[in-house]
Amino acid sequence: MPFFRFLNFEVRSLDGLHAKAEMTFADRHIGNPIMEYYHGGIIASFMEATAAIAVQPDFADVPAKPINLTVDYLRPGVKGPLFARANVTRKGKRMASVSVLSWQTEREKAVAEGLYHFLLV
Repeated sequence: MPFFRFLNFEVRSLDGLHAKAEMTFADRHIGNPIMEYYHGGIIASFMEATAAIAVQPDFADVPAKPINLTVDYLRPGVKGPLFARANVTRKGKRMASVSVLSWQTEREKAVAEGLYHFLLV
């Protein structure tokens, strides 16, 4: 996916219902140029990409389509690597629900948490 390449992240671990990824900070990810914080949309997109990979790791002919998402921003994402872990909480024939947590240095100090729903086609 072209946008995934723009985000410049790597999947660190992947199994049937979980995915963990790391995104390297780049100037194009900046939302606040004075403080050098991640843009909120970049954080949400990185979390969505991690969730989509957890739902459909093989990225079949047609990837899972996001139909709804909720993101709670808990603290600023500062300059440095960003991590995300996606947990598939429910996966049926037509829909999947995935919770995602994003953090930087300590997992207990989350930058954002989100809930993503995907249509499986």
